[in-house]
Amino acid sequence: MNYALRILEIVFPVVALFALGFIYGKWRKLDPKVLAEIVLFLLAPAVMFDALARQTIDYRQLTQAVGISLTIHIVPGAVAWLIQKTAGIRSRTFVPCVMIMNAVSLPYPLALLAFGEEGLAQVVLLSIPNIFIIFSIGLYLHAGRTMSGEPFRMPALWASIAGLVIALTGIPMPKFFLTFTHLTGRGMFPVELFTLGYRLRSIRISDLRFSLIVAALRFTLGFSVAWVLSNLLEIEGTLRAGIFLISCSPPAVLNYVFAERYGEEGARAASVVFTGTIFSLITTPLVLLYLGVS
Repeated sequence: MNYALRILEIVFPVVALFALGFIYGKWRKLDPKVLAEIVLFLLAPAVMFDALARQTIDYRQLTQAVGISLTIHIVPGAVAWLIQKTAGIRSRTFVPCVMIMNAVSLPYPLALLAFGEEGLAQVVLLSIPNIFIIFSIGLYLHAGRTMSGEPFRMPALWASIAGLVIALTGIPMPKFFLTFTHLTGRGMFPVELFTLGYRLRSIRISDLRFSLIVAALRFTLGFSVAWVLSNLLEIEGTLRAGIFLISCSPPAVLNYVFAERYGEEGARAASVVFTGTIFSLITTPLVLLYLGVS
């Protein structure tokens, strides 16, 4: 019973925000592209900078985290690309939704609840490369070749670089500025989840099969890569737990934000992210059981 309540404490806020966005869409209308731009140009930079600037990171830890994180992204992405080419899948959202997982809003509270501050620290460190991947490769895949310079116009990318420099060098930051970024960044998760729920009004039943395939690939490939890595490198403890929590996460909500802003597949991406998140209601407890959490 206690185990079920622990999982519910994490999952319920996510589902509730989806539901509120969906219900609001039945009552009032808004432009989801406006909210997507608020996330990209204000809230995401704040949360990325805040998450990094508060850490103390050494170069050895960073090098290890980069290597692991690149592996758990690139391997599923490469497999998805091969499947796309072989099966003739035309959707631009297919590869990024398999490759780029939710590395923050789900793994962070999971790690803190299940493994304490040490577990949270490992997950934060492993999520650092995800920030750069999603605002470079992820954006490129969603936007296409004609938008190849767009990542360098993304404030979140530069905010991540600034935060990482501060974390590595220990440059002191004014407390009032960190308070500002912390307060602003906390708004990212409810806004993006609410917007996604609003967009669910336009999900087509024809996208369900596509969404289930992506969700299944995201978890299956993620778990497989985490298992191989942890066994091959003989990784134990909270680092092993962090690898599994991030690698087995559902598609990132920012996949939907990018698809909404840069393409015509906002509804399909919303379906993928929503299906993957619901799918994680089953897979997350299984992963925690595998990691020995009771």
